[in-house]
Amino acid sequence: MGMRAGFIAVAMASQFFISRVSAGSEIELLINMLHENGTVSDVQYGRLTAELEQNKKQNQQLQKQLDEKLAEATKPSDVDVQVKGGLRVSTRDDAFSTELGGRLQIDAASYGGDPAMGDGTEVRRAYLRLQGTMYHDWGYRLQYNFANTGSNGKGIVDAYIDYKGFNYLNLRVGHFKEPFTLHEATSDNFVTFTERALLAAFSPGRTIGAMASHVQSDLTWAIGVFGDSVDKKEGSNDEDWGASARVTVAPINETGRLIHLGLAANYRDSGEAGTVRFKQAPETRVSGTNIVDTGLIMDTKDVMKLGVELAGVWGPLSAQAEYISTSVNRNGLNDVDFDGWYVETGYFLTGESRQYKNGKFTRPKPFSNIGEDGTGAWQLALRYSTIDLNDGMIDGGETDAMTVGLNWYPTPTLRFTANYVDVLEIDGGPFDRQEPRILQVRSQWAF
Repeated sequence: MGMRAGFIAVAMASQFFISRVSAGSEIELLINMLHENGTVSDVQYGRLTAELEQNKKQNQQLQKQLDEKLAEATKPSDVDVQVKGGLRVSTRDDAFSTELGGRLQIDAASYGGDPAMGDGTEVRRAYLRLQGTMYHDWGYRLQYNFANTGSNGKGIVDAYIDYKGFNYLNLRVGHFKEPFTLHEATSDNFVTFTERALLAAFSPGRTIGAMASHVQSDLTWAIGVFGDSVDKKEGSNDEDWGASARVTVAPINETGRLIHLGLAANYRDSGEAGTVRFKQAPETRVSGTNIVDTGLIMDTKDVMKLGVELAGVWGPLSAQAEYISTSVNRNGLNDVDFDGWYVETGYFLTGESRQYKNGKFTRPKPFSNIGEDGTGAWQLALRYSTIDLNDGMIDGGETDAMTVGLNWYPTPTLRFTANYVDVLEIDGGPFDRQEPRILQVRSQWAF
């Protein structure tokens, strides 16, 4: 019997016995009247009142059982189910939870100028994510990419376990992002443009490691030790290893008002392979073309990267900037240094503010959604970025790019983006003196 049917049955039975109790009171009154006028003898009266008292006790016992069953039938479920884009199932005390989510990003791009790059489309990302909590303090996350797109090809994205039982310390082990830079910490669902800036060439990305971190509203820090990513193969060589650390502070962190400052460092030992390579596409990935590329830098001992970040939000206006310097230490050869930076700004035409939490930007929230008599959130954005991969005998190329973007969020889970990227003249590298131009659009569902 279903819960609703059981509840109805118990309620009807309870009402029936209540009516019986009421009828019993009327019978008792009638017996007393008959005894008083002599119609019922003393012996008959005693027998009738005894039977009536016995019936009362039986009815009370039955009513108690019915009350207990009614309380059990109307008791709230121990499981809470929420559907807000994704699906979340949890116990009432949040000791256990499971959340199913993911993202789908579909891109199309048209290229102009030089070098010649073929127009096309791609499924940029197709993630499915399972994450949750066990026994209050343990967390887990498994995220898989089903899109087969080059270096972003299908495979494990995140696979880690968290322990949050300490008051001021979280521990994580598995495969996840190294803590480095603001635009890398911010999910690609919520970055302002379709792709991150040119200095993403220096991002360490996701690797296998262990990390300790602390997060609160206006201060975060994280430090970890890492090996290689799950898809990197080194053959018989020992894999390289590294360490990353990041600290952020937000002296102003209110709704619609933010000042964010951050510092990050990343060290990587080159291991037995003794090589490193930096390359970057022109803020689009459809063609798969890298406009700057150092190629393999041989006899590398280690690499040190330092990053500085600054961001702010003032109502519908937001801005952020980052700088990264990269030093490559070589065995018996001159060291080489590279760097890159960007500055960007965005403005919500519909009045929303960019959302921020725990040292990174999060999901925008439209004031009104399409489908609910709203217009969604509309944002204009502008970015200037630069990267320099030229130093000494290394001729990887140096270039700047100007990007204009338009974002539309019909609902918190949907996003449609258009970007126009104008790459200024490339100096050196594989596409010396060329100037590609790109128009790219993206449809995104993140749940």
